[in-house]
Amino acid sequence: MNTGSSPDDGIRPATIATRPVASAPVFLNYSQEQLDVVYDQAAWAPQMAEIEVRDSETSAAVRRTMPPRTEQYGTTDADQVDIFAPANARGAPVLVFIHGGAWTRHTRQDVSYPARTLVERGAIYEAPDFGSLKTARLPDLVANCQRALEWTVRNATSFGGDPDRVFLAGHSAGAHLAACVLVTDWSARGLPADAVKGAMLMSGMYDLYPVLLSSRSSYLEITAEEAAALSPIRHLDRITCPIAIVSADQDSPEFKRQSAVFADALEGMGRLASRTVAFNANHFQEPEQLTRADSAISQGIFSLMGLQP
Repeated sequence: MNTGSSPDDGIRPATIATRPVASAPVFLNYSQEQLDVVYDQAAWAPQMAEIEVRDSETSAAVRRTMPPRTEQYGTTDADQVDIFAPANARGAPVLVFIHGGAWTRHTRQDVSYPARTLVERGAIYEAPDFGSLKTARLPDLVANCQRALEWTVRNATSFGGDPDRVFLAGHSAGAHLAACVLVTDWSARGLPADAVKGAMLMSGMYDLYPVLLSSRSSYLEITAEEAAALSPIRHLDRITCPIAIVSADQDSPEFKRQSAVFADALEGMGRLASRTVAFNANHFQEPEQLTRADSAISQGIFSLMGLQP
Protein backbone atom coordinates (compact mmCIF):
# COMPACT_ATOMS: atom_id res chain seq x y z
CA MET A 1 0.00 0.00 0.00
CA ASN A 2 1.32 3.43 -0.88
CA THR A 3 2.23 5.39 2.24
CA GLY A 4 1.95 8.80 0.59
CA SER A 5 4.96 10.08 2.50
CA SER A 6 5.75 12.70 -0.09
CA PRO A 7 3.81 14.85 -2.55
CA ASP A 8 5.16 12.79 -5.48
CA ASP A 9 2.65 9.97 -5.24
CA GLY A 10 1.54 8.72 -8.63
CA ILE A 11 -2.01 9.96 -9.19
CA ARG A 12 -1.85 13.68 -8.57
CA PRO A 13 -4.18 16.60 -9.28
CA ALA A 14 -2.72 19.44 -11.28
CA THR A 15 -2.40 21.54 -8.16
CA ILE A 16 0.43 19.31 -6.97
CA ALA A 17 1.83 18.12 -10.27
CA THR A 18 2.42 21.47 -11.94
CA ARG A 19 2.73 24.17 -9.31
CA PRO A 20 6.17 24.92 -7.85
CA VAL A 21 6.77 24.59 -4.15
CA ALA A 22 5.94 28.04 -2.82
CA SER A 23 7.21 27.62 0.72
CA ALA A 24 9.32 25.42 2.98
CA PRO A 25 7.83 22.06 4.01
CA VAL A 26 5.36 22.24 6.89
CA PHE A 27 4.73 18.49 7.23
CA LEU A 28 6.82 15.66 5.77
CA ASN A 29 7.83 17.05 2.35
CA TYR A 30 4.65 19.07 1.78
CA SER A 31 4.58 22.81 1.37
CA GLN A 32 1.56 24.55 2.86
CA GLU A 33 -0.17 24.64 -0.51
CA GLN A 34 0.50 20.95 -1.10
CA LEU A 35 -0.65 19.93 2.38
CA ASP A 36 -3.90 21.82 1.84
CA VAL A 37 -4.45 19.89 -1.40
CA VAL A 38 -3.79 16.43 0.05
CA TYR A 39 -6.38 17.08 2.75
CA ASP A 40 -8.93 18.37 0.22
CA GLN A 41 -10.68 15.32 -1.24
CA ALA A 42 -12.55 17.44 -3.78
CA ALA A 43 -9.22 18.00 -5.55
CA TRP A 44 -8.89 14.25 -6.08
CA ALA A 45 -12.51 13.51 -7.02
CA PRO A 46 -13.92 16.16 -9.38
CA GLN A 47 -17.23 14.25 -9.48
CA MET A 48 -17.68 14.51 -5.70
CA ALA A 49 -20.96 16.46 -5.86
CA GLU A 50 -22.43 14.06 -8.41
CA ILE A 51 -21.52 11.05 -6.27
CA GLU A 52 -23.01 12.58 -3.13
CA VAL A 53 -26.27 13.32 -4.96
CA ARG A 54 -26.35 9.73 -6.20
CA ASP A 55 -25.82 8.40 -2.68
CA SER A 56 -28.66 10.56 -1.35
CA GLU A 57 -30.98 9.36 -4.10
CA THR A 58 -30.05 5.72 -3.54
CA SER A 59 -30.58 6.18 0.19
CA ALA A 60 -34.01 7.73 -0.41
CA ALA A 61 -34.99 4.76 -2.56
CA VAL A 62 -33.88 2.34 0.17
CA ARG A 63 -35.89 4.26 2.76
CA ARG A 64 -39.00 4.04 0.57
CA THR A 65 -38.76 0.29 0.06
CA MET A 66 -37.61 -0.62 3.56
CA PRO A 67 -38.53 2.24 5.94
CA PRO A 68 -36.30 2.35 9.00
CA ARG A 69 -37.30 2.51 12.61
CA THR A 70 -36.11 5.84 14.01
CA GLU A 71 -35.24 6.12 17.69
CA GLN A 72 -33.95 8.84 19.99
CA TYR A 73 -30.59 8.06 21.58
CA GLY A 74 -30.05 11.42 23.30
CA THR A 75 -31.88 14.46 24.58
CA THR A 76 -32.00 16.73 21.53
CA ASP A 77 -33.92 16.49 18.27
CA ALA A 78 -30.65 15.79 16.46
CA ASP A 79 -29.91 12.72 18.59
CA GLN A 80 -31.68 10.24 16.36
CA VAL A 81 -30.72 6.93 14.85
CA ASP A 82 -32.23 4.97 11.94
CA ILE A 83 -32.48 1.21 12.35
CA PHE A 84 -32.90 -1.17 9.42
CA ALA A 85 -33.61 -4.70 10.63
CA PRO A 86 -34.64 -8.00 9.03
CA ALA A 87 -38.26 -8.99 9.56
CA ASN A 88 -38.73 -10.62 12.96
CA ALA A 89 -35.09 -10.06 13.85
CA ARG A 90 -33.97 -11.64 17.09
CA GLY A 91 -30.42 -11.72 18.37
CA ALA A 92 -29.05 -10.27 15.13
CA PRO A 93 -25.60 -8.64 14.92
CA VAL A 94 -25.69 -4.86 14.63
CA LEU A 95 -23.54 -2.58 12.49
CA VAL A 96 -23.45 1.09 13.51
CA PHE A 97 -22.30 3.21 10.56
CA ILE A 98 -20.97 6.75 11.14
CA HIS A 99 -21.19 8.89 8.02
CA GLY A 100 -18.49 11.12 6.59
CA GLY A 101 -18.63 14.64 5.22
CA ALA A 102 -15.68 16.57 6.71
CA TRP A 103 -17.58 16.76 10.03
CA THR A 104 -19.79 19.39 8.36
CA ARG A 105 -22.05 17.67 5.80
CA HIS A 106 -24.66 14.92 5.51
CA THR A 107 -27.06 13.25 7.91
CA ARG A 108 -28.07 9.69 8.72
CA GLN A 109 -30.57 9.86 5.85
CA ASP A 110 -27.74 10.19 3.30
CA VAL A 111 -26.20 6.83 4.26
CA SER A 112 -29.14 4.45 4.12
CA TYR A 113 -27.72 2.92 0.93
CA PRO A 114 -25.70 0.09 2.62
CA ALA A 115 -28.74 -1.11 4.59
CA ARG A 116 -30.01 -3.71 2.14
CA THR A 117 -26.62 -5.43 1.90
CA LEU A 118 -26.52 -5.96 5.67
CA VAL A 119 -30.19 -6.75 6.20
CA GLU A 120 -30.16 -9.40 3.47
CA ARG A 121 -27.35 -11.15 5.41
CA GLY A 122 -29.44 -11.18 8.59
CA ALA A 123 -27.77 -8.20 10.27
CA ILE A 124 -29.13 -4.90 11.53
CA TYR A 125 -27.84 -1.70 9.97
CA GLU A 126 -27.95 1.45 12.07
CA ALA A 127 -27.02 5.04 11.15
CA PRO A 128 -27.01 7.85 13.75
CA ASP A 129 -27.04 11.59 13.43
CA PHE A 130 -24.47 13.32 15.61
CA GLY A 131 -24.45 16.99 14.60
CA SER A 132 -21.83 18.92 12.64
CA LEU A 133 -19.13 21.51 13.15
CA LYS A 134 -21.64 24.10 11.92
CA THR A 135 -23.39 23.94 15.27
CA ALA A 136 -21.05 22.07 17.63
CA ARG A 137 -17.38 21.37 18.32
CA LEU A 138 -15.52 18.18 17.46
CA PRO A 139 -15.45 16.89 21.07
CA ASP A 140 -19.25 17.21 21.06
CA LEU A 141 -19.55 15.15 17.87
CA VAL A 142 -17.38 12.42 19.39
CA ALA A 143 -19.48 12.47 22.57
CA ASN A 144 -22.67 12.09 20.51
CA CYS A 145 -21.24 9.10 18.65
CA GLN A 146 -20.24 7.54 21.96
CA ARG A 147 -23.78 8.04 23.27
CA ALA A 148 -25.26 6.51 20.11
CA LEU A 149 -23.07 3.43 20.50
CA GLU A 150 -23.85 3.13 24.21
CA TRP A 151 -27.59 3.44 23.51
CA THR A 152 -27.28 0.72 20.88
CA VAL A 153 -25.67 -1.76 23.26
CA ARG A 154 -28.18 -1.02 26.02
CA ASN A 155 -31.22 -1.19 23.73
CA ALA A 156 -30.22 -3.74 21.08
CA THR A 157 -32.69 -6.38 22.23
CA SER A 158 -35.60 -3.93 21.81
CA PHE A 159 -35.11 -3.91 18.03
CA GLY A 160 -34.01 -7.51 17.55
CA GLY A 161 -30.27 -7.01 18.00
CA ASP A 162 -27.69 -8.85 20.04
CA PRO A 163 -26.00 -6.51 22.56
CA ASP A 164 -22.99 -8.82 22.55
CA ARG A 165 -22.52 -8.46 18.79
CA VAL A 166 -22.37 -4.72 18.13
CA PHE A 167 -19.95 -3.63 15.42
CA LEU A 168 -18.88 -0.23 14.16
CA ALA A 169 -18.00 1.29 10.78
CA GLY A 170 -17.28 4.75 9.44
CA HIS A 171 -16.05 6.54 6.35
CA SER A 172 -13.73 9.56 6.09
CA ALA A 173 -14.55 11.96 8.95
CA GLY A 174 -16.92 9.24 10.12
CA ALA A 175 -14.00 6.82 10.30
CA HIS A 176 -12.20 9.31 12.52
CA LEU A 177 -15.25 9.57 14.78
CA ALA A 178 -15.63 5.78 14.82
CA ALA A 179 -11.98 5.37 15.78
CA CYS A 180 -12.52 7.83 18.63
CA VAL A 181 -15.46 5.69 19.77
CA LEU A 182 -13.20 2.63 19.69
CA VAL A 183 -10.80 4.12 22.23
CA THR A 184 -13.60 4.92 24.68
CA ASP A 185 -13.38 3.52 28.21
CA TRP A 186 -16.66 1.60 28.17
CA SER A 187 -16.11 0.15 31.62
CA ALA A 188 -16.39 3.66 33.05
CA ARG A 189 -19.84 3.83 31.46
CA GLY A 190 -20.99 0.56 32.96
CA LEU A 191 -20.60 -1.47 29.77
CA PRO A 192 -18.24 -4.35 28.99
CA ALA A 193 -14.75 -3.17 28.08
CA ASP A 194 -15.24 -4.84 24.70
CA ALA A 195 -18.64 -3.28 24.02
CA VAL A 196 -17.64 -2.99 20.34
CA LYS A 197 -16.76 -6.39 18.92
CA GLY A 198 -15.12 -5.20 15.70
CA ALA A 199 -14.87 -2.24 13.35
CA MET A 200 -14.27 -1.28 9.74
CA LEU A 201 -12.64 2.11 9.17
CA MET A 202 -12.64 3.48 5.64
CA SER A 203 -10.21 6.24 4.63
CA GLY A 204 -10.16 8.03 7.95
CA MET A 205 -7.89 10.47 9.73
CA TYR A 206 -6.34 8.94 12.83
CA ASP A 207 -3.81 11.63 13.72
CA LEU A 208 -5.15 15.19 13.73
CA TYR A 209 -1.74 16.85 13.96
CA PRO A 210 -1.19 17.20 10.18
CA VAL A 211 -4.89 17.89 9.65
CA LEU A 212 -4.61 20.97 11.85
CA LEU A 213 -1.64 22.16 9.81
CA SER A 214 -3.82 22.09 6.68
CA SER A 215 -6.60 24.41 5.55
CA ARG A 216 -9.04 22.26 7.52
CA SER A 217 -7.90 24.15 10.60
CA SER A 218 -10.11 27.04 9.41
CA TYR A 219 -13.18 25.14 10.63
CA LEU A 220 -11.67 22.44 12.85
CA GLU A 221 -11.27 24.74 15.83
CA ILE A 222 -9.73 22.62 18.55
CA THR A 223 -6.82 23.02 20.91
CA ALA A 224 -3.57 21.07 20.74
CA GLU A 225 -4.68 19.12 23.82
CA GLU A 226 -8.00 18.26 22.18
CA ALA A 227 -6.23 17.24 18.98
CA ALA A 228 -4.08 14.79 20.95
CA ALA A 229 -7.10 13.44 22.84
CA LEU A 230 -9.03 12.99 19.57
CA SER A 231 -6.20 11.32 17.64
CA PRO A 232 -6.94 7.59 17.99
CA ILE A 233 -3.46 6.50 16.89
CA ARG A 234 -2.14 8.03 20.12
CA HIS A 235 -4.41 5.78 22.21
CA LEU A 236 -3.81 2.35 20.72
CA ASP A 237 -3.67 0.75 24.15
CA ARG A 238 -7.41 1.36 24.52
CA ILE A 239 -8.41 -0.65 21.45
CA THR A 240 -10.04 -3.95 22.42
CA CYS A 241 -11.37 -5.38 19.13
CA PRO A 242 -10.24 -6.39 15.63
CA ILE A 243 -10.29 -3.57 13.09
CA ALA A 244 -10.49 -3.77 9.31
CA ILE A 245 -8.80 -0.88 7.49
CA VAL A 246 -9.96 0.19 4.03
CA SER A 247 -8.60 2.79 1.63
CA ALA A 248 -9.31 3.72 -1.98
CA ASP A 249 -6.66 3.50 -4.66
CA GLN A 250 -7.57 7.02 -5.81
CA ASP A 251 -7.56 8.53 -2.32
CA SER A 252 -5.24 11.46 -1.70
CA PRO A 253 -1.70 10.60 -0.51
CA GLU A 254 -2.37 11.71 3.06
CA PHE A 255 -5.52 9.63 3.40
CA LYS A 256 -3.58 6.63 2.06
CA ARG A 257 -0.70 7.33 4.46
CA GLN A 258 -2.96 7.72 7.48
CA SER A 259 -4.71 4.43 6.68
CA ALA A 260 -1.40 2.62 6.13
CA VAL A 261 0.22 3.91 9.33
CA PHE A 262 -2.83 3.07 11.43
CA ALA A 263 -3.06 -0.40 9.87
CA ASP A 264 0.65 -1.03 10.55
CA ALA A 265 0.20 -0.06 14.18
CA LEU A 266 -2.85 -2.29 14.56
CA GLU A 267 -1.04 -5.18 12.90
CA GLY A 268 1.86 -4.81 15.30
CA MET A 269 -0.45 -5.16 18.28
CA GLY A 270 -2.49 -8.02 16.83
CA ARG A 271 -5.65 -5.97 16.26
CA LEU A 272 -5.70 -5.74 12.46
CA ALA A 273 -8.51 -7.84 11.01
CA SER A 274 -7.78 -7.04 7.36
CA ARG A 275 -6.50 -4.45 4.89
CA THR A 276 -8.60 -3.73 1.82
CA VAL A 277 -7.97 -1.41 -1.11
CA ALA A 278 -11.02 -0.34 -3.11
CA PHE A 279 -9.68 -0.44 -6.67
CA ASN A 280 -10.83 1.96 -9.39
CA ALA A 281 -12.46 4.07 -6.71
CA ASN A 282 -11.95 7.53 -5.34
CA HIS A 283 -12.67 8.62 -1.78
CA PHE A 284 -16.41 9.04 -2.39
CA GLN A 285 -16.93 5.95 -4.55
CA GLU A 286 -15.31 3.76 -1.88
CA PRO A 287 -18.29 3.39 0.53
CA GLU A 288 -20.68 2.88 -2.40
CA GLN A 289 -19.16 -0.59 -2.70
CA LEU A 290 -21.24 -1.51 0.35
CA THR A 291 -24.25 -1.64 -1.98
CA ARG A 292 -22.74 -4.76 -3.61
CA ALA A 293 -22.56 -7.91 -1.54
CA ASP A 294 -19.75 -9.26 -3.70
CA SER A 295 -17.43 -6.26 -3.24
CA ALA A 296 -14.24 -6.67 -1.23
CA ILE A 297 -15.49 -4.12 1.32
CA SER A 298 -18.80 -5.93 1.88
CA GLN A 299 -16.99 -9.24 2.13
CA GLY A 300 -14.71 -7.69 4.74
CA ILE A 301 -17.71 -6.57 6.79
CA PHE A 302 -19.31 -10.01 6.51
CA SER A 303 -16.11 -11.67 7.71
CA LEU A 304 -15.73 -9.25 10.59
CA MET A 305 -19.32 -9.79 11.74
CA GLY A 306 -19.38 -13.55 11.17
CA LEU A 307 -22.00 -13.30 8.40
CA GLN A 308 -22.40 -15.57 5.39
CA PRO A 309 -20.41 -14.20 2.41
